[in-house]
Amino acid sequence: MTSDLDSIRENHRVFVDSMRNGDVSKLLGLFEDDIVFMPPADPTIVGKAEVRNWYEDYFAYFTILTLDTVDRDVSIAGNVLVERTAVSVKLEPRKGGQSIYDEARILSVWRRQEDGSWKLWQSMWNSVKPIGAGTNRFLVRFMNRDE
Repeated sequence: MTSDLDSIRENHRVFVDSMRNGDVSKLLGLFEDDIVFMPPADPTIVGKAEVRNWYEDYFAYFTILTLDTVDRDVSIAGNVLVERTAVSVKLEPRKGGQSIYDEARILSVWRRQEDGSWKLWQSMWNSVKPIGAGTNRFLVRFMNRDE
């Protein structure tokens, strides 16, 4: 159990660092091929190729200035690990404008691989901010559209 917690702690560190750096390839290295991804105000995304497209689009609109873990809980049930995380994030729209501060809640389900490592299998998150005030990429597109 300790090695599982150490492993998932390292995965969490890689995830946060990759988000801060906009490193899509490192993010994808954490995911199963058939990942199910449920971002707020977006359709469900299935598979690494679609998730890659989502992240590339997201990072085309945002630079992450800060991303801090506020609360985190991990539970293991056999070959499944559930991670519940609260984060605060500050983003800067790439086309200018005011920085955006958000607080998000993330629920991630990791599955143990044959080699004992953990890969992200399913993830969903939301913002605690009112609709239109968070980090939704479509909101930023709308705010930065060419007139």
